[in-house]
Amino acid sequence: MNRDKIVTALSSALNHLEDSESALSNNDEKAVTDALWSASAETEYAVFLLSLMQGERAESASWKHGSSSKQSIEFKPALTSARELLRNAKEKVEAGNIEKGYEEAWTARNLLLKAQELLEKKRKEAKK
Repeated sequence: MNRDKIVTALSSALNHLEDSESALSNNDEKAVTDALWSASAETEYAVFLLSLMQGERAESASWKHGSSSKQSIEFKPALTSARELLRNAKEKVEAGNIEKGYEEAWTARNLLLKAQELLEKKRKEAKK
């Protein structure tokens, strides 16, 4: 598996996440949504490629089964944490630490999904 593809996907996710945060400061909800979706898609692709490199170890990772998606988190902190995790994942993959890069990217993926859920919830509440 080509690490360059993973690094490229993580870099792209970071760029989209920065676009999302910039749009958020400009109160451009559509741009936030679009950039967040793109960041999530790139992160998902990186996680997929990393899981292929991990093989059977990917499913049995203890940190993967211990993570709680039920934790309460707010939108902006989720983006900030996801950005930091993606940066760490990229650094780990570039350094050859695929397992730790996978863990960081997986966690960032979950935060981005949570952020998307929060954004959708906010949008639905605004329509009421």
